[in-house]
Amino acid sequence: MSQLEKKWPFIVVVAILTALTTQLVLGAAGVRPISEAGLANLFIYFCCYFTLWRIYSVLGWLLVLWISPATATAIATSAKASHHG
Repeated sequence: MSQLEKKWPFIVVVAILTALTTQLVLGAAGVRPISEAGLANLFIYFCCYFTLWRIYSVLGWLLVLWISPATATAIATSAKASHHG
């Protein structure tokens, strides 16, 4: 997990986008709502949710790199510094 993914604003945005997209995708696929779901549907829900979470995390990193490459470099540098010392 990157330093960016540990920041609460990033987590909130990714979580909201992921939850909304998961509901839209599974609703379009005809999967029952989570309140009525059985174990198999919950498994499908969580597979979709965590896959979309990773996709939005990567897109968030790409957005940071595109908007402010210096910020992404600073985040990566601070992560290396915290691991080494």
